[in-house]
Amino acid sequence: MNIKDFQNLCADVVEKIDKKNKVKRNPQLSFTQLMEEIGELAKAVNLPKLRNKKLDQNNLSEEFADVFLQLSILAKMHNIDFEKAVKTKIEELKSRHNLDIEN
Repeated sequence: MNIKDFQNLCADVVEKIDKKNKVKRNPQLSFTQLMEEIGELAKAVNLPKLRNKKLDQNNLSEEFADVFLQLSILAKMHNIDFEKAVKTKIEELKSRHNLDIEN
């Protein structure tokens, strides 16, 4: 599966859950949910420092996935192709920072 298909799969899953729960999604709701998921990821990452607890790899993995799902639906709402956007950004960073990295 390529990145675009994976991005679409992620967005489709969120859309189907929304339909099942009768959620009317818009960019503001998606952005707010993305921030909520980023907060949960931050909490999971900070457990060792703030709570003196061992990092929970399963929970960490789930939180990264939640962020990606929310980011995917938000990107789809704005017609953003992750693969194209990231490739363009990588080329810009390579040029800006004079990096010699092959694709």
